[in-house]
This record gives sequence, C-alpha cells and structure tokens, in this order.
Amino acid sequence: MSSAALIAEYTSGIKALSRYKKSLDRNNPVEAEEARTISGMLSDMRYALDWMRRGRRPGSRKGAERHDIYRRRELLANTEPLTDEERQKLLDCMAVMTERELTCWLLHMAQGFTYAEIGARLELSRRTVQQYVERARKKVEDALGRTDDVQMTCG
Repeated sequence: MSSAALIAEYTSGIKALSRYKKSLDRNNPVEAEEARTISGMLSDMRYALDWMRRGRRPGSRKGAERHDIYRRRELLANTEPLTDEERQKLLDCMAVMTERELTCWLLHMAQGFTYAEIGARLELSRRTVQQYVERARKKVEDALGRTDDVQMTCG
C-alpha cells in the first residue's frame, strides 16, 4: 500500500470517528466515557497521520520537509536505476569516505535519521554528525558530477 493510500485511509477514518463522537450524548455516563475513548483514538490517528505526511516525528522542531523519508522512498522507487558507470563512481567515492562519514551518511540519507539521533547513537555532537554528512555528500557530488540529482535524492 502506498503512503498516499494510507494517508487517505487515515483521513477518512478520522472523519468517521469524529462524526461518531459528535453523535454521542455526553449527558449519558456510558456515552461520555465512549467519547473520551474516541478522543484518545482520534489523537493517536492524527499523530500517525501527521507523521506519515511529514515523514518525521510530529513535534520535532528541526528538520525540513525535504527529509520526508516516505516521499523520498517513493521518489527513488520511480526513478531510473543508476547506470553501471554511475554505480561504479558511487562505490569509488564510498571507498574514499572515512568510516564515520560513510556511517553518518548512510544513517542520514538511507535510514532518515536526524543529525541528533545519529549523534546519540554514535556518541557524537549533532554538529559533528552534520559535518560528516556534508563531507560525504560533497564526495558523492564530486564522484557523480550530478549535483542537481544528488541534491534531490540526498537532501
């Protein structure tokens, strides 16, 4: 199921639950309790929907929508695969990356972790992780010679 279909399903589910909640009589103790339960369900569904739309944890103050991992995955699924020459260039540039650059770049670009999350995992500062990712991205750009495509897919 694509993320767009899942988003549409959650949206319709939220509307249906909202209509049901409005139909409940709040003066009836049983229905008032049901309304509280429905409110919790709606809150959870809205949280999940926000996460799906933005591709990152709701409430996070840092990070741009261009890091939307779900949309990036769909974009990459619809793009043409790398040519053999491009694949070899990418492997060559990965070979000259330091271990830290490669680790940070893969965690950020392939797994969608934030700099802070990577820093916590590797016991590094957020800024240090950012520098590793920027150096790795520069090596990929230099190797492929396609800054526009690399920027689109890498962030």
